[in-house]
Amino acid sequence: MFDGNDKEQLRKTEEFGSEILKTCVRLGGVITGEHGVGIEKRELMCEMFNDNDIQQQLDIKKSLDEKNLLNPGKVYPILRKCAEEGRVHVHKSKDKFPDLPRF
Repeated sequence: MFDGNDKEQLRKTEEFGSEILKTCVRLGGVITGEHGVGIEKRELMCEMFNDNDIQQQLDIKKSLDEKNLLNPGKVYPILRKCAEEGRVHVHKSKDKFPDLPRF
């Protein structure tokens, strides 16, 4: 239980939840559950999926949703977070995931 109106409590709770999910992946589990990855978990996709996995998912989404009308910006992690986690490698200034938003 926490007070979501208290910014410090909210920050600590989100950080704790993130650590739980990272531990799940380290122990062979997944970040997804019955409802998949949502906004709260998308930054943790880099814990579970490598660059090739994410690219394949992006390719499938693009083939089914060429105009990016279905849940734009809600499924895939922003590159800033993946880069912070050391999970995205930029080579010769070329972006691996041109469809992901940059912040």
